[in-house]
Amino acid sequence: MDNKRWTIAVIATVVSWACGEPAAGPDRAVAPSFGAGGIGRPSVLVSPNANDNGTAKTIQEGIDMVAEGGTVMVLPGTYNEALVINKALTLEGIGGESGPAIVAPPPGTSDAIQVTTTDPVVIRRLSVRAGTTQGIHGIGAVDLTVEQVAVTAVNPPLGIGVLIRLLNDPNPSGERARLVVRESFVDGTITSQPAPFPQVFGIQVRGDADALLEGNVIRRAGGACIFVTVRDDLGGVQNVDIVGNDLDECHPLGQVAAIIVGSRAGFFPTAERPLTATGVVNIIGNTIRNSSQSCLTTSAISYEVYTGRIERNRIMSVVQGCATGTVRNLPSAVWLGRRQHPLFPPVTPTVRFNDIVGNAFAGLRIGANQTAVIDASCNYWGSADGPSGVGSGSGDAVVVEPSSPTTGPGGAAPLFMPFAASPIAGTGATSC
Repeated sequence: MDNKRWTIAVIATVVSWACGEPAAGPDRAVAPSFGAGGIGRPSVLVSPNANDNGTAKTIQEGIDMVAEGGTVMVLPGTYNEALVINKALTLEGIGGESGPAIVAPPPGTSDAIQVTTTDPVVIRRLSVRAGTTQGIHGIGAVDLTVEQVAVTAVNPPLGIGVLIRLLNDPNPSGERARLVVRESFVDGTITSQPAPFPQVFGIQVRGDADALLEGNVIRRAGGACIFVTVRDDLGGVQNVDIVGNDLDECHPLGQVAAIIVGSRAGFFPTAERPLTATGVVNIIGNTIRNSSQSCLTTSAISYEVYTGRIERNRIMSVVQGCATGTVRNLPSAVWLGRRQHPLFPPVTPTVRFNDIVGNAFAGLRIGANQTAVIDASCNYWGSADGPSGVGSGSGDAVVVEPSSPTTGPGGAAPLFMPFAASPIAGTGATSC
């Protein structure tokens, strides 16, 4: 069905809603209005073939036309524009069987979609082709939900970029941001191993925020697939749930990890500026792989700030024998602590009910600044006889870093017994 016929079909459907259907309830969409006449329509239809008969030809025109809290419905087509959303609205691609609604900003654009309002914004069922520094970029104390969206890097510029980014740093207002990214596909398209290539991060949450990253598929990132980072002044509060995501080919140029929970490079505590950030970051039920066997992935998870739960994840052959250490961490499926900066306080997550299998060097590595004993029981280490390292088994190793003047007083051995004798992450077991 071409776009003109699709437009007619949508309008006909709206008429039938208005004439014969019951009033909208809490789960029923309000019938959109396409009638001519002024700014502030509750719903606006966007079509690349619009003829000014109550429809918008560009997405930005639709955003400008719609009322606060309204819906901008985008028909299939490619829209060569960069968008700015400065009011509450829902931006939604419709007619998926006829093809995607694609946002493809022109070269030289900084952000494909920039969100600046503190009012709720929902972006749903769009495709974003980001040849830009940022794909979807929420700035400040936004309230942003991204659902069933595909964000793909397209010839991204060399340097650092992020496909979905929340930035509430600095935060002079004191207001907290909110981000939900759910059931979306994020692809950095980085396939070659040798540098140089763009350091494209998948999803970044930076600054004071509450976030849920759930059920997403992230591939081929030239930076971490997920990066949760404190404010640059090392303060603030972050609460983030990273749940049920599928991560693969996270081969970061900086090498650190597929998931990083910490601070940005170059921002570390001193005696004059201690790290005061607080919060809870949970990493639960994710699958993390390295199917390209990249040497650039030092860890699946590098966790150097906050507390929370690292539980029920499947970390399968992420760390290769060719992996090398960084200034932040050493090769291990899960790294806890911060290397070479002992003024980072210990982190205190639980590490339980995970399947940690086939990782070179270590399945769990405890940094030398980790003076707090953590609970690492009921993990499956890839062997029925448990972990090697400080354990006596033959599975992935548990390694504790010794004291050093530059790294810390020496890590505390975790509680890793009892351990699971078979895969446990997907079982729902509460004991082993």
